[in-house]
Amino acid sequence: MEKIMKALEEYGIETPKITKRKDENRYICNIPKKYSKDGKRHNISGSTVEECEKKWRDEIYKFITAEPDRDATFQDIANEWLKKKRGTVNETTYALYVGMNRNHLKNTTLGKMKVRDIHLSDCEDYIKSLYQKELCSTTTKQIKIMISGIMEYAVQHGYINTNYMHGVKVNAGICSTKGQRKKETWTDDELVKIKNESLKEWKEHKKYRHSAIIILQSTIGCRIGELCALNWKDIDFENKTLSITKNLVEYKDPDTNEWILKINHVKTVSGRRTIDLTDEALFWFKEVKQRCKDKGIKSEHVVVNRNGNYIKPCQMLENFKTFCMAKKIKYKASHSNRRTYATILMDSNVPISEVSADLGHSSISTTQKFYYKRRADREQLRSQKNAVFAATLRNNDKAV
Repeated sequence: MEKIMKALEEYGIETPKITKRKDENRYICNIPKKYSKDGKRHNISGSTVEECEKKWRDEIYKFITAEPDRDATFQDIANEWLKKKRGTVNETTYALYVGMNRNHLKNTTLGKMKVRDIHLSDCEDYIKSLYQKELCSTTTKQIKIMISGIMEYAVQHGYINTNYMHGVKVNAGICSTKGQRKKETWTDDELVKIKNESLKEWKEHKKYRHSAIIILQSTIGCRIGELCALNWKDIDFENKTLSITKNLVEYKDPDTNEWILKINHVKTVSGRRTIDLTDEALFWFKEVKQRCKDKGIKSEHVVVNRNGNYIKPCQMLENFKTFCMAKKIKYKASHSNRRTYATILMDSNVPISEVSADLGHSSISTTQKFYYKRRADREQLRSQKNAVFAATLRNNDKAV
């Protein structure tokens, strides 16, 4: 008993509440599914509280001290890993894992191998097989991260001693460029044209109601899902602040294969934030509200469909494309709006720490590496460089 209690304490496992069955002289408690071999919850019963507790501890001890199956395939470990992940990550991430497992691991050579037989060369060959599928670098890296996570799980649970995938690098240079997001921003001229055309079309024809969202997103820097999840109560017009606490996500349910539209928590802890609104941002929020009023749409939501309900982020992107096509403006993905927000402010010497906080990043390096995009005119930059070198060489000439 002392050995069992010490083991449970090391794992931080506490005995659950014991309850008595009605009209029966039996006591019961549950074995959580994460401590069950089949991944399902089970009941333990006894004629006394003490007997029930002892049976429960014995079952848990057997589970946490069980020898790993040395003949388990990598796919077996992947399935076990997926069961553990469910409920510990958000639904969209879990659906992504399920899809990558189904499309890129199941029935592969790596998946069929016994996990104890996998070595570095097998991991390298697996990554090479992904190159042949002509996947973009982002997708290839996501798959590699998942495989590495599964191998790390195998190490922690005693199946293997080394996570060989950890040392394998993805060569982005030989990945396909198909499906890869372009890291673009709007130019000043494009932003002005979008603004003018948006206001003109609405004033004269009451067309392209959602065109205001393009400029709005570029002035607050939030994700399209965060913008679609906003309610009017999240905006304090008097104090000029915006609170971002949620995200509208769409994902395919792994069990039913149906698409789910759901309000979720923000992507990260740092994503829960308050943004100080500029006068431009406030103008476009009011513009969005006025356009809904003009159409007779009453809703607590900021971005809505004709019925006043949440609108899917993917539908918003289609609306963006329609507007851009009609006005002969080159369409750019919604993330370009976030990148534009960051770049405009950083080019104007707004502290990067402030910009990073507005975007919901936990690290300014993320903002600098992925969200800053040079927008200055190339001729202007060349002139600046010429001036620097000219001044430097003249100074050297004078020194000589």
